[in-house]
Amino acid sequence: MAAALLAGCATVPSQRAEFEAARVALDGHIRTLASPEYGGRMPGTEGGQLTEKYVADTLAGYGYEAGAADGSWFQKVGIERYSPSSSSLVINGKGKPARFEGDGLIVRLRADGMLVPDSGVVFVGSGEGLHEGSLAGQVVLVRADDVQQLADDLLDAEPAAIVTLFDDQDRFDRFARNFRRGRYGLASEEAEATAFALFAPGFTARLLDTLHVTDEQLGERAAEAEGPVVLDVRAKLTVDQDKETVESANVIGVLHGKVKGSGTVMMLAHWDHLGTCGQDGDEDRLCNGAVDNASGVGVMLETARRIAAEGPLDRDLYVIGTTAEELGLLGAEAFAEDPPFPLPTVVAAFNMDTMAISPRGAPITVIGDGRTPLDHGIREVAESLGRKLDIREKHQEFVARQDGWALLSRDVPAVLVGTAMGDEAAFGGFMSSHYHRASDEWREDLELGGATEDILLHVALLHFFGNEASYRPGDD
Repeated sequence: MAAALLAGCATVPSQRAEFEAARVALDGHIRTLASPEYGGRMPGTEGGQLTEKYVADTLAGYGYEAGAADGSWFQKVGIERYSPSSSSLVINGKGKPARFEGDGLIVRLRADGMLVPDSGVVFVGSGEGLHEGSLAGQVVLVRADDVQQLADDLLDAEPAAIVTLFDDQDRFDRFARNFRRGRYGLASEEAEATAFALFAPGFTARLLDTLHVTDEQLGERAAEAEGPVVLDVRAKLTVDQDKETVESANVIGVLHGKVKGSGTVMMLAHWDHLGTCGQDGDEDRLCNGAVDNASGVGVMLETARRIAAEGPLDRDLYVIGTTAEELGLLGAEAFAEDPPFPLPTVVAAFNMDTMAISPRGAPITVIGDGRTPLDHGIREVAESLGRKLDIREKHQEFVARQDGWALLSRDVPAVLVGTAMGDEAAFGGFMSSHYHRASDEWREDLELGGATEDILLHVALLHFFGNEASYRPGDD
């Protein structure tokens, strides 16, 4: 009995030492990747290339092998950026044509350009009456207050253009800044068939005058019609775009398993960030991306180190630093389109994104819960560590906004497990104050407690799902 008690007491200092070692390692990765030398880690830049090399060199130092299909560490990803050059919209009705162009009209389109020579114009105030292809070739007008909730229905209806009408200048300016950054896509993707346009408040008012209608009257007509309102005008839309192509890469390492043919487990974290952000004239415009997502890369790398140090799993472990997540999950999509191994062999994939937010002891959340066969195993591992799970449906709003979606949408069991959302006040504070801002930078008092626990959690998860004795697909 005494020996057992002494043994139990001895584990406390060792657990503290293990936690502190993981915290120090994580802090080092974040401090490096979020430093000015890395320039905000924008794909295709010197800082982006430096980040790719850092991830590859670090994994090689841990004993991983290059895992890309060509035998290298780098899966090349071609990214195209289309930015607005010039656009015009001409409305032809019973009177003199009304022409809209200049700063009050901002168009975003992933294509070289577009010409819609003569189109019908409709106003959409709800999703009623919309179905696949129902607005093909038409120009759609929609209020800024409605566009986000109607976006999916509108895209399914396949219009030539969606023109968002703003009545608030500050709100228009925020959206316009984002549009002026351009539209990104993979070089392998087909061009978009629908243009997205923003109308400044002044243009909105002039358009309503041209239509001889008020905003209130448009809303009433939409409610009465129970569907799109066909307007008695025609439109001509011309869009010219500037195109830039950049080369980036996913970084792929592999630790081969002991049991050939037993499957694959994966970790992935996006290494990229925004480069610069904010507005012209801001004192600090460098978007360091300490939490988003140097912390996710740091959690992934330290987890990878610990697994390698303990010896290989039964299953192959692939560790992937993805590019261009901030530009639309592009690196993850490129990986999923052309993986270096068959995706059906993946038993479990764990994405790591924006991890360093909550303090130690925060509950674990699971983005992707209820969508994979992994739920029971995750709960079993959490229970074995004495950790609390806090599964909420509202967390699932992020499921398609993270790299794991590129896998999950292809029926690969992929989840994002961690503490970041476990402390709602901390998560809300980060999102409102630092997310995609220059203030997301390394500092000595950066909260690493929850993210450090996430390292130890993922080590346990990989041991559980990576070994045949503890997990076999289909036995859930």
